[in-house]
Amino acid sequence: MNRSPLLVVVVALVLAGAGCSADRPAASPSASSGTSVAPDTTSGPAGQPGTADPSGAAVPPGTAETAPAGGNAKQVCADAVAAGEKGVATFLAELGNMLAATGKGDGKAEYEARQKAEAALATWSQAMKDQAAKATDGRLRTVLTEIGNEVGKMRADLDTVDSAKLDQLQQRLDTLCAA
Repeated sequence: MNRSPLLVVVVALVLAGAGCSADRPAASPSASSGTSVAPDTTSGPAGQPGTADPSGAAVPPGTAETAPAGGNAKQVCADAVAAGEKGVATFLAELGNMLAATGKGDGKAEYEARQKAEAALATWSQAMKDQAAKATDGRLRTVLTEIGNEVGKMRADLDTVDSAKLDQLQQRLDTLCAA
């Protein structure tokens, strides 16, 4: 596995941003994700147009994409961010160990680091799914499940990291956890 050190650094920076991006501005409703919530004209208050939150709560028009998550979001978001930071840090450390071992031609150390990196991904993925199960806000539940699924697809190989998808999911999470 010969990878440019610059590529490794770029991916590390992208993943580090995916773990904690409190200093990045929240996503705008017109974010490049290409997804939007279609209005549900039957769910607004007093028969007015609105958007149905997956949790069943009516959200005024134009706020579904940008409104912070409700319910137990504060605790779920804090726990998800902590799990994400730990997952990213562990994955990157083991990925670095794996690349160093590869550079030294140490197959055993490379194998062990690869196993640890993949275990870190599995733990991170499961932590996101666990937080999703705890979330009472349907939008938060959905994005955490999607993050868990995306991380679950990753392996200790840079080719499996979809940094654009992770960034798009992180922007959605940032918006929901903005409160």
